[in-house]
Amino acid sequence: MKKSLVALAVLASTGAALAQSNVTLYGRIDSSIGSNKVNGVSTTQLFSGNLSSTRWGLRGSEDLGGGLKAIFGLEQGFDSSTGTQAAGSAFDRQSIVGLSGGFGAVKLGRHDTSFDDIRDLSVSSNLWDSEFSSTKIAYTAGVADYSSRASNQIRYESPSFGGFSVGASYGLDEDATVKADTTAFNLRYKAGNLDVGVGYQDQKANSREYTTVAGAYNFGVARLSAGYNRAEIKNGNKANGYTIGVNVPMGNIDLSVGYAYSKAKNVAGTTAAKGSALSAGVTYTLSKRTRLYGALLDGSVENGVGVKTLDRRMYSVGVRHDF
Repeated sequence: MKKSLVALAVLASTGAALAQSNVTLYGRIDSSIGSNKVNGVSTTQLFSGNLSSTRWGLRGSEDLGGGLKAIFGLEQGFDSSTGTQAAGSAFDRQSIVGLSGGFGAVKLGRHDTSFDDIRDLSVSSNLWDSEFSSTKIAYTAGVADYSSRASNQIRYESPSFGGFSVGASYGLDEDATVKADTTAFNLRYKAGNLDVGVGYQDQKANSREYTTVAGAYNFGVARLSAGYNRAEIKNGNKANGYTIGVNVPMGNIDLSVGYAYSKAKNVAGTTAAKGSALSAGVTYTLSKRTRLYGALLDGSVENGVGVKTLDRRMYSVGVRHDF
């Protein structure tokens, strides 16, 4: 339940200014119990955030007139099994302020990269873009996966032009002695039940580049998502990955199956690593804000000579509540 939090003025020295804004408290608590087996070692766990990351946040806007708005967002991840803050800064998931209007939106601070929008699209029906998504294993073969957020970031989101939109983000390294900035772009088209896009990200801190093409379509009886991902270390391994997922809604029940595969080659053109994973799960909607779920992820990564370097199986059953 989203609530207007004018009462937060009591907690802020600038209470009068805050009361003029539209401020919303929101969040999501996700806990499940199950097992995580990695390379033969099995651990029974009470997980936090397997279906979607546990978090809470504040967001708001102020109407400045003429269609212009001031916007802000603060979002913190935490571990619902212990109550502790997630690794990183206080508002590790988001900390932005900006302006929005007919030109689109400009956001300053820590935020998802523009590339992340399209990668999320590629797994939107692959176990609901959760910790059970098969890319979590397959896309680690040969080249580590991308960083979904960047600090010190300037991000632009365009309005839609006949279904087309563009996005760009740049995270400053703020260090004159190194090159560690993160640059990302996306181009997206949405029309009716179709959603497709392409994204690119350059992470200078670890000399990695990522390119992805993704699409999703809602057929009514089922929702399908798919994507291609290219990951490369400059002057090093290059990996090509593919993923596909499907959701089948049946009343309060939503079934999902996902698969991903990736193969990396070294500079000599020989296979450096291969990874694949399969996932399956189901959610049951108790209300608009509460779901029960159960899911399984099973996959492995092997090196160029076929020796497994990662063998993982995870399953859990749990509950997620939104507020």
